[in-house]
Parts: sequence; structure tokens; C-alpha cells
Amino acid sequence: MSDAMTVEVRQRLRTLLEADEQIYTISALKREAKDFSYGELRREVTRREFFEPLHDFAVTFLASAGISQESSKYYGALLKFYTIFRLQRMQRATASLYLVCFAHQRFREINDNLTDAFIHLVGQYEKQAKTEAETAMQKALEDALKSLQAAGQVLGLFVDESISPELPFSAVREKAFLLLDKEQFPIVADYMRKIAFDKGTFEWAYYATLSRAFKQNLRHLFAALDFAGRIENAPLMKAVNFLQDLFKRDKSPRQVDIVDFPIDVIPKHLLRYLYVPSEKDRRRKVLEPDRYEFLVYRILRNALEAGDVFVQKSNEFRRLEDDLINDEKWKNKIALMRELNLPLLSRPIEDTLAAFHESIESLIERVNQRIDEGENKHIKLKGNGEKRRWNL
Repeated sequence: MSDAMTVEVRQRLRTLLEADEQIYTISALKREAKDFSYGELRREVTRREFFEPLHDFAVTFLASAGISQESSKYYGALLKFYTIFRLQRMQRATASLYLVCFAHQRFREINDNLTDAFIHLVGQYEKQAKTEAETAMQKALEDALKSLQAAGQVLGLFVDESISPELPFSAVREKAFLLLDKEQFPIVADYMRKIAFDKGTFEWAYYATLSRAFKQNLRHLFAALDFAGRIENAPLMKAVNFLQDLFKRDKSPRQVDIVDFPIDVIPKHLLRYLYVPSEKDRRRKVLEPDRYEFLVYRILRNALEAGDVFVQKSNEFRRLEDDLINDEKWKNKIALMRELNLPLLSRPIEDTLAAFHESIESLIERVNQRIDEGENKHIKLKGNGEKRRWNL
């Protein structure tokens, strides 16, 4: 440990043991976020920034020192039991080892916490938008029904004999707007033509209301984490990298030319919601940056939950390959399996599956027998023969 430490690592480890305004730094860094509020998550992001260099040092040091993952977890966990004074009185190299292992684990836990928060908050905003869209759609339907009588009076203008044929259409239109609000015309027209209200239109319009909230609460999480995916996730990762690069340079998507946005990530059925009439020319539709940003968050959330995208330097959201033996070691798989001396690995898979099959069959029979004989009081049986049914 003494030989491996760099000047920066040594300084950070010293900082962990020093007092700051009567609160030891290590004590503050041990604390986890109490909830997913902005303040708590900002503090987690700050802790992450402090631990990152120590984590990166730990990765190479633990490997070169031959310290296993479980041993590293054990050493890191000791910090929960040792007081700051005990650590200060230890041999410096020993205390440093415990601190490095702690930093390694804590950094990965923080990444898990931030990812969990990101997934949770995206879900909350999406749920809120869907609920509001349902309410707005219902209100639009009610308004259309209420406006039907006024719409009938508007139609009456076309057969009103008291209106001179020479009267300009603009004047007739003004009369129509007195009978029915201008904003209600398209809603009532769609209702009369039996055009179903599009819930998606209301939902994506509501994201404009939520934009300030999700920018504040999601951007700093999104920018802090390191995401990676497989080849099939290339369009998503391109969009993720594009937005992360902007945020790390303190730039907003609205400050970038629309043509620079990677749009391959947008599903075809959502294109009509993400493109809105241009402010300069209402006949031309352009990509709406806020809607695009939330779409990327939503697709990323889905990919994280499905395991298609992972978070680097994480415990809960890491790649499957991170838990596997690397290709170099696997070249000697026969010798490795012999060393492990596990019967499960050495005997044919057919024999293993046959043993499992026999074991589970006997368990299934016993479970059914207990239900049949009424021993299992949680399951109720009704009827006989083919009409026999059960419920929990």
C-alpha cells in the first residue's frame, strides 16, 4: 500500500481522517442519502466526486495485491465499526487499506443510489404526465359536449337569411367566435367528426410543465453516471453521450442547433409528439428539445431496468461479464474446474438435470398431497373432477 499510493491518493486518504468544523470528513462521507430529494442527491453526487480517484486507484491496487472482492468488502465494512480515533491510531498503511476498500465500495454504492434515484424519478414524472393527460383528455371531452349547442348556433350562421351575402367572411367569423371560443373549434370539430382524442398529445404537452422539475432533479444525476450499452443500443448511447457532453460543458439543448441532435433514438410512433410547429413558421415542424431530453431519460430508464444498458463501476447495474471469469483465465477451464473440486462442475450435465428433476418432482407431489388432504389451510378447493378449482 505504501509503495503503490500516489501523492493525490495519499492526500485524499489524509483528508478522510482530518476534522472539518468539528465533523470528521469520513463521518460525513459514510452517510447515505435519506431520500430522493434534490439536496440529498446533490450531496451524494459530491461524495461521488470525492471518492472517484480513490475508487480508480483501488481497482488497480486490489487486483495487483491479489485481494478478492469479498476481502475488499470485509475491509471496507470495518469502517462501520472503527471510530475515527481508532483509525488514527492504527498503522498508517493498515488504515489506508481499510479506507481504500471503503472508498471502492462506497463509490459503487453511490452509483447504485444515483441510478435508483434516476429510475424512480423518471417513473414519477412519467406517471404524473399520464395522470394529467387522462384528466386533460376527459376535460376536453366534457368541454366538447358542452360546446355542441354553441357549435349548432355557429352552423346556423350559414343559413341565416339576415346576414347579407356581401358581408365579408372575416365578419362572419367574428360572429362565430362570439358564439364559440376560438380555442374550442378544433376540439368540437374533432368530436363531431368522431376523431378520438389522442392521449399522447396531452401527455407530451404536459412535459413542458414538468420541464423545470426534471431538468433540476434529473440532469445532475444523468451527467454524473457513466452509462454503457451493447451494439443494439447504439442509437440510445449516441443520444446519451450527446446530452451528457452538453451538460458537462454547462450547455442546454436549447443552445444547440436542432440538426445536431441524434434523432435515430426517437421511435417512429413518437415522432409526431416530439416535433412541434416552429415559432418562426407555424407551417414547419421542429424538434422540441425538452421533450427530446425526457424521451432519452425514459428510454434509458427502460433499458436500465431491462439490463440492456449498464452503469460502469456499479454493483447493482453492472454488466453480466463483470461477474464472469475473463477470457484469458477461461482458456484453462479444465484445470480451473479441477482445482475447485466441485462435483456439480465435473459430472455430465444430463446427470445433474436428472437429479434436479427427480428432486423437484417429489416436492411437487408432496405439495399437491398436502393441498389434497387439506393440510395447507391457505388454499381452498371447490368442485370435483374437471370442474375442480382452487384459490389462495
